[in-house]
Amino acid sequence: MNYHRFKLPGAYCPKCSRKVELLFSEETSALPQFYICFKCKTIGQFGLGELSANEFPAFSTERKKEIKEIIEEIPDKYKYKAQGSQLRLEEKSDTYTRRWLSLYEYEKAFGEELGFETIDFREDKRLCKWCNQPLEGRRRSFCSDGCSRNYGKATFFKRGISTLPYRIASRDRFYCRITGEDLAITNRFGVRIPASNQQLEIHHLIFVSNGGSDHETNLLTVSKQVHKEYHKGEINTVQAVEKIKAEQLLRHSDKMYTKK
Repeated sequence: MNYHRFKLPGAYCPKCSRKVELLFSEETSALPQFYICFKCKTIGQFGLGELSANEFPAFSTERKKEIKEIIEEIPDKYKYKAQGSQLRLEEKSDTYTRRWLSLYEYEKAFGEELGFETIDFREDKRLCKWCNQPLEGRRRSFCSDGCSRNYGKATFFKRGISTLPYRIASRDRFYCRITGEDLAITNRFGVRIPASNQQLEIHHLIFVSNGGSDHETNLLTVSKQVHKEYHKGEINTVQAVEKIKAEQLLRHSDKMYTKK
C-alpha cells in the first residue's frame, strides 16, 4: 500500500514534540492512520508504534480533494501535541510554537520579576570562582581576567539554555529535584560551575498543553533520565513528581495555570 504525506497545522510528534506530517493511503478511508516525523526519522501508526519507511507517490487531484475534506473533520485526539513541552498556540497563525517566555514576557504575564539572577557555588568567598585559587587585592570573584572570561563562556555564552530555564536551574542549584543528581559542570580544576552538563531539563508540573504556565512555581529541575521516566509513566518517578505537584498546587495554583 502506498502513502502520501499531508501537512496538518497543530500535528506534533508524541515522541519528540516536533511537527509531523500525516500519511494517507491511496485507498479511501475515514481517517488518517499514520504520521511521519523527520526529527525522529520514524513513521508511526497511532497507538501501534513505528513503521518502516516507504516511497510516497503523489495523489491524484480527486484524492487530494478528498483528503482536504477529511482533514476538516479530524477529531482533536488526532492532533498530537507532546505533553509537558513549552508548545504555545500563536493566535495570528493558529499554529503551535516551541519556546520559553522571555524575562519581559514573564514580568508582564505574572506581574513580578523572575529572581535567581546570580548564583555562587563557593563556600569560601576568598577563592576564585573558576580555579579556586586565593583572591588578591580588590578582586572579589576571579583571580585573573582569564578566569573571568572562562567562567563567562561557560555560564553565559556557551551555556546552551534559555534565560528562564537557566534561572530555574539556578534556583535549584543545578540539582535534580527528584534524585538529587548533580547536573552542573565541574571544570578542570574540580570546581562546580552553574552551567548545565547537558543532562538537565526543566519539567512543567502542569503541562503547557493543559494550561500550565511558565511561572517558577510550575517548573522543576530534573535530569534527562527522570524526565524520560516520568513521561514513560515509571511509577516511582511519577509518584515523586506528583507529590511535589500536589504541594505546589496547594499554595500556588493561581500562578501555575495560564490566565485566559
